[in-house]
Amino acid sequence: MKTPAAAAMVDISAMVLGSLAALLFPLSAGSDCWRQDAKDPLSSVGLSNRCRGLWSECVFDNVADLWTCDIPISYLSEHPAVLVATRVLVISSSFLALAALAPFIAGMKCTNLIHDRVPQKYKFSLAAGSLFFLGGLSGAIAVLWYGIDTVQKYKLEVSFGIPGVTYELGYSYWMAAAGTACASSAGLLLIATSSSSTQVRRKELGSLPNLPRSKGQGTYL
Repeated sequence: MKTPAAAAMVDISAMVLGSLAALLFPLSAGSDCWRQDAKDPLSSVGLSNRCRGLWSECVFDNVADLWTCDIPISYLSEHPAVLVATRVLVISSSFLALAALAPFIAGMKCTNLIHDRVPQKYKFSLAAGSLFFLGGLSGAIAVLWYGIDTVQKYKLEVSFGIPGVTYELGYSYWMAAAGTACASSAGLLLIATSSSSTQVRRKELGSLPNLPRSKGQGTYL
């Protein structure tokens, strides 16, 4: 049986990890720097900094001190499959992480939103853990797919040996990777603790002696 201190540590750890995931996923989706120009011998002279995101491509001119972005006319036009899939997966991860916060708060040991009904709290914690884990799984697919595509394109551009603009992974990508790690860790932590607590609760209920039933007085005809 977990002590109150251990239960509080689990709640605090899951709250920190889940809150970071709910913050990092929207930030990574909204900031357009999933790819940035690589600093290698083949890259162009460092007169500008380039960033490619999920929604636009931006260039910062170091000489003119000007930041400009090229936004597509329509987001429904044809785009690479990896870009569309990453958009959908990261947005899904953001909604799942945000949606998990409500049942997680309801299932915390220090809250009284459901009048301290312990079995019900475990159900809320298990639901929150499942949502966090699904958000982390969705984010992991997006991060792996986008990362592999970026590395393959970088190696292809470098193999040509032609000076130009080569791209490596940017800070928005690493925010999504960190959000994936936080969401997965929070989900696994809540699922593991909720499942073990539920099993202990069932064993305790099963070990209780059966109370004798009171027999009512019989009637005689």
